[in-house]
Amino acid sequence: MVDVMPTMPRRGGQWRKDSAHHHHLLYERKELSPQHQQQHQHWAAPKKPDGAKDGRDFQSGHPYGRSRKWIGRGGGRGSGRGSSTPHCHGGRGQEVVTGPRYSNRQRQSNYTRSQKTSHGINLVDRLADFKVHPTIHPDPLRRPFHGQCCPCLPFSTNGLVEGSTSQLGVHSLLRVPTSNTDWRYLTRQCCYVFHCLSLKVSFSYPTIPNQLIIKDERVASAIDQAVTDELEDRGLDEGADGKLYSSLIAKQTARAHRLLNDMKAAISTTLIRLTGYVLFKVFNRLLMSVTIHGGQLEMIDRAAQKDRPLIFLPLHRSHVDYLFVTWILFNRQIPAPIVAAGENLKIPVFGWLLRGLGGFFIKRRLESNKSRKDVVYRSVLQTYMSHALQSGFNLEFFIEGGRTRTGKPCMPKGGLLSVLVDAYVSGTLDDALIVPIAINYDKLLDGNFIREQLGQNKVPESFWGAVRAIIKVLSTNYGHSRIDFGQPFSLREYIQGAKLQSLRSVAKLSSTTPPLSPYPSAMSLTPSSTSPQSSLTALTPVTDAPAKCHHRSLSSPNTNNHLLLKQTLSNPGNSVSDASTIINKQNLHGARSNSSLFGSEVTDEYRNLVKSLAAHIVYDSEKCQAIMSTNALSWLLLNLFREGASLATLTKALDTLRETLTARGRDTGFSGESREVVKHAAKLLGAGLIRTEVSDSRTNDDELTFIKPITLLPNVIELCYYSNALAPVFALDAIVATALVSLVDCDLWSYSDCPIDTVVSREDLVARSLSLAHILENEFILAPPCASLKMRIHDVVDRFAIMGLIADIGVQNKQWTDDSDSDGVGGESVQVFKVTPTSQTLEVVGAWTQMLTPLLDSYFCTASGLCRLVNRQMPDKEFVHDTQTDIQARLEQGSLKYGESIAVDPIRNALKFLENKGIIESYSHDNVRLIYLSRAFDAEEQLTAIINDIDLFRC
Repeated sequence: MVDVMPTMPRRGGQWRKDSAHHHHLLYERKELSPQHQQQHQHWAAPKKPDGAKDGRDFQSGHPYGRSRKWIGRGGGRGSGRGSSTPHCHGGRGQEVVTGPRYSNRQRQSNYTRSQKTSHGINLVDRLADFKVHPTIHPDPLRRPFHGQCCPCLPFSTNGLVEGSTSQLGVHSLLRVPTSNTDWRYLTRQCCYVFHCLSLKVSFSYPTIPNQLIIKDERVASAIDQAVTDELEDRGLDEGADGKLYSSLIAKQTARAHRLLNDMKAAISTTLIRLTGYVLFKVFNRLLMSVTIHGGQLEMIDRAAQKDRPLIFLPLHRSHVDYLFVTWILFNRQIPAPIVAAGENLKIPVFGWLLRGLGGFFIKRRLESNKSRKDVVYRSVLQTYMSHALQSGFNLEFFIEGGRTRTGKPCMPKGGLLSVLVDAYVSGTLDDALIVPIAINYDKLLDGNFIREQLGQNKVPESFWGAVRAIIKVLSTNYGHSRIDFGQPFSLREYIQGAKLQSLRSVAKLSSTTPPLSPYPSAMSLTPSSTSPQSSLTALTPVTDAPAKCHHRSLSSPNTNNHLLLKQTLSNPGNSVSDASTIINKQNLHGARSNSSLFGSEVTDEYRNLVKSLAAHIVYDSEKCQAIMSTNALSWLLLNLFREGASLATLTKALDTLRETLTARGRDTGFSGESREVVKHAAKLLGAGLIRTEVSDSRTNDDELTFIKPITLLPNVIELCYYSNALAPVFALDAIVATALVSLVDCDLWSYSDCPIDTVVSREDLVARSLSLAHILENEFILAPPCASLKMRIHDVVDRFAIMGLIADIGVQNKQWTDDSDSDGVGGESVQVFKVTPTSQTLEVVGAWTQMLTPLLDSYFCTASGLCRLVNRQMPDKEFVHDTQTDIQARLEQGSLKYGESIAVDPIRNALKFLENKGIIESYSHDNVRLIYLSRAFDAEEQLTAIINDIDLFRC
């Protein structure tokens, strides 16, 4: 007898749907060809057993296919080989038709009859259909390949991404291969075990001895400086007591050893392999999928083959981020990076685990208790990172510093990034590949940040707190997770591009500090002593070095010209004179800082270089971030349907939003019908954030299902967190829309689909938009440093004209003002637009302006509270608390409508804006930051202008 039971192999730790069931699904969806449909009809028809009545079951008399029973997961092979029981299509279990009960003599007779009947028939004709015809699989899920390098990095855009790479679809990391000819059954049953054991990750990570770091010139100089400072505090001279000086040197040296022991990573390949398996099991339980674009995986594989360290820089959302990148690299058989982690995570068990996975622990704040820079700690940290990079370690740190509390990317911190720049400038590092990363979740595993956004202190991490959190999350469904790798780019290419820009800007100056020198120097820009011909010889393209072993030599770089600007035929814009003015490498090594983690002794050019690089990385990371289903639904509910909407309305709105995201080159972390996506997101957000009401449960009418957001405090703060993932996508549109509404002297929504005589000039609209963008500079990175924000705003204005919100009515002359020196005739030509609001465009504009309204309310209340600082100073925490109290009172009075404006982060960003503008100043005393008004604004009259400037944009 032939085996008619379909086998059910395991894949990804879950039961795979058998071929028959898959074929049946495609038939129901009408996705089969006519030939396959005919085969399916013949295949699915129940067979009449021998001895049964016509059309009736032999025992019960029911029509065939109705009297059935289920075989669960344990009975995957049915009634065994040789069973003649026909089987229909099942999901987790197999549905079978109950056959007649024969005696042994009847069975033998039937077997003999079947042998005679099948004699001479081709074996293929006697096989079950699912064994004859191949399984029909749907096409792989395609996704746009995004995250490419910026055009300002032409050399980095080549080599890592090919045409076929960008055509690959998304891939779930939880699905692992189960092909193993020797252990087929065990491979299916223990797929994660065999997968983790098959990975070759036993890399020989180099050891960095403490003595190598302590004897480094930077650390030795810092120890000497710390001893000198301590002697000055005691009022003693350095040469007064030789024994005291020696004892202080020994004391600081011993402290440097302790700092290193507490800081250093201790990567264990065994622990990485074991943790990889545990994470497979945990993620498979918590998450429905962990997806990544297949092209991005191939891109990282190619980057890992190059003889340059990889610098992974993810946006930080969750503590799980510490594990994700290492886990992915483990699956791709790439050496694990050392990961910068805060000292707050150095708790029992979990701190040991992080250290074994590559974590090295750093202080969240580098200042000492004496309000003096801890030069020893800074030098030890920088030297350890420099030696790690020189040894060939990959590196990972979170450029935002900490987890985002708002859902938007935070402004970058340049401290650790300056170590990379300094290592390159000093010649310690030839080059490195910067890899921007974005990680997003349907639902945050860390809970929420409501306490901190309401002004309460953060709960410190502890062992038992971590245990309780793990127990809690293991019983919750967190939906999908998505990881996106941006295209790696060369650190050397970026610095040289910035260097060229700086050289062009200072070419007219006769004496200046070298643009790339991190420290002040009396040396000026002098031509190179080499001849033009030798300069051209040194100008070589930024090409990939031949692949070598992973670990780099600890010896000093042997390239004396690696700082020269490389010039190729594809980059012919630089002349010989440009090459002759390249800074001598010795000028860059003229001084070394003992505590250069962005210390005050660095030059403005160097500081701007690090800041622009950091901003570019955050911008690139956000551009490649996928939008999850909860992000999309939260944004729609808070900005378009704050009073709620039916499921049908939300489905149409989500369709439009998905089309808009696709048109802007953004990807989503979900697929399928928008109706199911809305229901999925509403279920994940839960009853605490989303209220779902069904008028009539007996029907399936989407118009009768009403979904409404919970806009009460504190729930709305958490909902706003998920919504803010879309804020950077539409930030520039929202700024221009808000500026347009502020320029119009009437209520646009009153003139929906009606003619209006209001006109605005392009010049005024762009200028007003730039003003608002300056106010919100701490909220969004609106353009990369290599691009012009003004040109980006011009592009948005053109987009508004295309969508029909404004109409170009030509060019008009701008009349001169009365106090102009002109004769009063003529004027400057400006482009003028007529505002043409329609119900469709006003709906979009309303969503964009409403997105910024809570932020502007926070900024307005913060500026209004500056009156409390007149003739006094106040701790910044007290000022923030008083501002939140004022916002709470305004919410209760009804003068403010949006509860999310009470969050702490916008208030603190408003204080940063006011400090950058020179309105307030600050200083630290006993670890308390005090703020006060600057002398020019220490009166209520001087504060009116800034308050009115912000109030101008409040719609």
